[in-house]
Parts: sequence; structure tokens; C-alpha cells
Amino acid sequence: MAKTPPHIEGEVLAMIAAGYSLAAVSSQFGLSYHTVRGIQKRAGIKSGEIKKQVILKYQNALKDSLASDFIRDKASALLMDDLALSSKLRSKLHVLLDELPDSPRDTKEAVLIARSLSAIATSLKLSNDTLRASFKLGEEPEVNEDLPELIVREMLEVEILDVKGKFTTVEAS
Repeated sequence: MAKTPPHIEGEVLAMIAAGYSLAAVSSQFGLSYHTVRGIQKRAGIKSGEIKKQVILKYQNALKDSLASDFIRDKASALLMDDLALSSKLRSKLHVLLDELPDSPRDTKEAVLIARSLSAIATSLKLSNDTLRASFKLGEEPEVNEDLPELIVREMLEVEILDVKGKFTTVEAS
């Protein structure tokens, strides 16, 4: 049985330490699984060891950089900007909302009003999220992945007649 050359053993160990499986390493170098496992055991290298060390190193570096005064100043400036934009957005939303008619003249205008209200509601939600996030500094943001899907389509003639029928029934009552 031939001894594996030292430079190949070094590459095998590097791949194992980087997180490659023993099967993948053996395939890459044309070595048996048992040979690769033997190289690993002799060297005492654990699978993925380097990857974990590198990740930990960069996580610590990121934590250290976030503690700097520069980052805090930037975050504070961004927060102030977000709050100012949120306030301006809310003012504009109030103006737009006041401009919408209370009762539409026809179905097309009703659809346009519905779309406008939907856009205003979305903008208001984003504004509220910004405000909530601003006052929860350091906390994990809430993630709501169950948002409803808004589907906008043109109504069929049958649906329009049905809606008109319901309005005339309500007005007659």
C-alpha cells in the first residue's frame, strides 16, 4: 500500500477542515474513504473546524465594529431621517385621504378609491413599522410572514351587476 504524499494529505486536511465531507474529499483525490478518514484521525482535524473558527472571528469583529461611536452616530442619523420621513409621509397621507370622495360616482371611481385606500393603508403600515422599530432599538424585529396577498383585477360584468344589485337593494331599504 502506497503512502499518500504529504502535499495531498495537506490538501485533504484543508478540505476536511473547511467542512467538506469525507466522501467528497475521497472522490476529489481518488482516495478510499478509509484512507481519508485515517488521514483525518492522524491529524486530529474535525470536519468544518476552520469554517467555524473563521465565522466566529468575523462575528466578533462585526460585534466590535457595531460598538464604535461612528456606527452609533450613523445609526442615530438614519433613525432621525426615518422618523422625519415617516412624519412627512403621514402628513401627505392625511391630505390624500381628505381628497378622496366619500361616495364614488361609478364603479371605475370606486375601484380607484379602493386602490388609493389600499396604498394609503400600506404606507401607513410602513410608517408605523418604522416608528415601532425606532423605539425598540436592540430588540429583534417582529417578522410576520403571514401577510395577506392583495390581488387587483378588473371586475367581470356579472360581478359589477351583482354589486350594483346589492347597492340598489340597500338604498331601497
